[in-house]
Amino acid sequence: MNGTFDQLHENELPPLKKLEEAGVGFIRITHPAADTMELCRGIGEEYGAKHPKNLFLANKHGTEFFLLLMDAEKPYRTSIVSKKLGSTRLSFGGSEQLHDVLGLRQGSVSVLGMVNECALNAYREGKLHVAIDREVLERELILVHPNDNRASLVIKTSELMRFLEGMGIVPVILDI
Repeated sequence: MNGTFDQLHENELPPLKKLEEAGVGFIRITHPAADTMELCRGIGEEYGAKHPKNLFLANKHGTEFFLLLMDAEKPYRTSIVSKKLGSTRLSFGGSEQLHDVLGLRQGSVSVLGMVNECALNAYREGKLHVAIDREVLERELILVHPNDNRASLVIKTSELMRFLEGMGIVPVILDI
């Protein structure tokens, strides 16, 4: 583990512990709450890393959910993404759904939410899908919130993918 651990928040403990157990190196950066892409801009730029958009999406009936990571500069177009994911028209999941499915609160959506038991269960039951825009995977480094938007982790993208696969999570790779 690298970085400072001042202001360590309780939500961060599960993902930090899992990353450490998996041997995934990271640098932890603390910052004021960054719950929008606008507020995330500039965080981690000294490392050449940036946050992707992390979108929590739900189908029309609220029975199927998607965690989508896409390039921050790309616009999200519901019709295009829904078609690529083979789903009915998707909309943003609500705060209660986000808490129930990923165990997170709004503004802290992160692929590291997959360490939460509710997310793993939803994934294993086929109710939650993880999808990543190919452009995100082409970056050497990625920034992710450790389940709290007052910190970000700089991680090698390849290591993050290895970590997910080690948990049995195989993301769908999309060209958005």
